[in-house]
Amino acid sequence: MRKSPSRDRILVTGGAGFIGGHLARALVASGEEVTVLDDLRVPPMIPPEGTGKFVEKPVLALSERDLADVRLVYHLASHKSVPRSFKQPLEYLDNVDSGRHLLALCADAGVPRVVVGSTCEVYGEADELPTPESSPLSPRSPYAASKVGLEMLAGAHQRAPGGPEVGVVRFFNVYGPGERPDALIPRLCANLLTREEIPVEGDGEQRRDFTYIADVVDKLIALAGRPLPPVVNLGSGRSFSVNDVVHVLRKSFPDAEVVRKASRPNEIAEFRASTALQNRQIGPRPGAVDLEEGIRLTLAWWGARDLDDIRQRIFQEEGAD
Repeated sequence: MRKSPSRDRILVTGGAGFIGGHLARALVASGEEVTVLDDLRVPPMIPPEGTGKFVEKPVLALSERDLADVRLVYHLASHKSVPRSFKQPLEYLDNVDSGRHLLALCADAGVPRVVVGSTCEVYGEADELPTPESSPLSPRSPYAASKVGLEMLAGAHQRAPGGPEVGVVRFFNVYGPGERPDALIPRLCANLLTREEIPVEGDGEQRRDFTYIADVVDKLIALAGRPLPPVVNLGSGRSFSVNDVVHVLRKSFPDAEVVRKASRPNEIAEFRASTALQNRQIGPRPGAVDLEEGIRLTLAWWGARDLDDIRQRIFQEEGAD
């Protein structure tokens, strides 16, 4: 995409978070001028050094002046915990309100392009696997419902004349170093290292389309350099069960105990992305990290951390949920 001389900056909201932080560091490494916006209400697992200029404030505090020289926004700021959304559903209205505010500002400030982060959770229990973008939206949690609301706002801006080019990306189970232990793979890694146990909810046969963080960042950068589709899945097109993940982890810790936990409310049996549109937009991406290698890299990252810090992180997440 050609840069305008007066619009050279990229803004990443939620840029101290898991996906946002990795994306911002990759953009900076490629020579881009990046501003990261994050209110730090959730302490980041990796400090935001190396992500560009850091601004600590919420999306709702953004002004039109903040966007004056921005050519591209990645809107990744979000409340994201599915279990927590059942206990604190009203907090997740912020996902909709922040998106409303940001999209309106981008239109008023003349920002050319906005990539809005959404989730495969909007599909609920999909009738079709792999699931194409045209599938009905059937959210089964307050978190997923908030992302449907955000997508509806994005759709309204897509139809408005003269506004920014807006594209929605639906992430499918992104994992890797720096993800908080409220998500599946880091939770298993953290418990394995501190308690020598692997907690599995339900029978472990629920399946997910796991995509390693470096591959997602590559796709986000490639996507923003081409015309944005209204909605696109970002996934691998393959699914693995939780028991498959456990099998990989036990190669490193064969004596670890598998501890069975209660199933989550409204658990989805399987998420698996149709990648046909993704591949048409950006082409097949070479060198994707397979699940076994991605888990090995994630476990190594957790293994290099201080055990007391890991225990504290687990305690915080268990207390919040």
